[in-house]
Amino acid sequence: MSIERSRVGHRNPAIRIVVVAAAILLAGCNLPAPSPTPIILPSATPLPPQNTPTSQPPTPTPNAPTATLTPQPGTIVFAEGATAGVVQGTLQANEVKNYDLSAEKNQALILIVDSPNSDVTLGVYRANGDVMIDPAEKWTQAQWLLPATEVYRIQLTNNEASSVSYTLTAKVAAQINFASGATSVTLAGSTPNGYVFTYAVRAVANQAMTVTLNAPANSAYLDIFGLAFGQLLLDPANKATSFTGTLPSTQDYIIEIIPSSGQVVNYSLTVTIH
Repeated sequence: MSIERSRVGHRNPAIRIVVVAAAILLAGCNLPAPSPTPIILPSATPLPPQNTPTSQPPTPTPNAPTATLTPQPGTIVFAEGATAGVVQGTLQANEVKNYDLSAEKNQALILIVDSPNSDVTLGVYRANGDVMIDPAEKWTQAQWLLPATEVYRIQLTNNEASSVSYTLTAKVAAQINFASGATSVTLAGSTPNGYVFTYAVRAVANQAMTVTLNAPANSAYLDIFGLAFGQLLLDPANKATSFTGTLPSTQDYIIEIIPSSGQVVNYSLTVTIH
């Protein structure tokens, strides 16, 4: 699986544990029930502009790795009902730290690592050791559909000769499914711990999509972008609660509920595709 270079930085350029989606051409004007055949992504793609969770991230798990010659991997843990897990820490000069993430085949995974001057970068490995993101590429963010149900190793590298703090955000999207023959679905949810809640929905080029977020005034807003090709459909900077548009390509589309000021927000989300 090849990986396309992501743009360094967070929310200035453009891509967006244990809950852990796929795509297939949808025929006609109705969005049929999902098929097990996924869209095969050519690569991981850059994230569009996006916000990290607005609340304080959880404390790293007690078994988080320490700076030793053979560090043991930590585990990214999600709050109950959440689609995002966040860990913070500090890397010493040129130190490498590993985290394990269990996820399922065809789930949409988004990884973002933030650090001063983008000094901390990503590497990702499959359970068999295959490289998904080469640490030498020095990416800070990537997104793609996962190729298998397994434990993925996320590696963080400090490329500087001094200690650097970092925040690692991992998002695993909840898949939106439609009833057979239906073109619309309404979902009720919340933003656990005040974190962004992330959905993925499969659609094809030139279909019309309408998304409406119902939540208390000024409590939350939408971010919408393509997973495979990174097209930004709705900039979260607009703080909009609705979107209507024609989809540019066949892929999974990411819909995020972003709570204002790290609030726990109860909401309903209606998605229509035809």
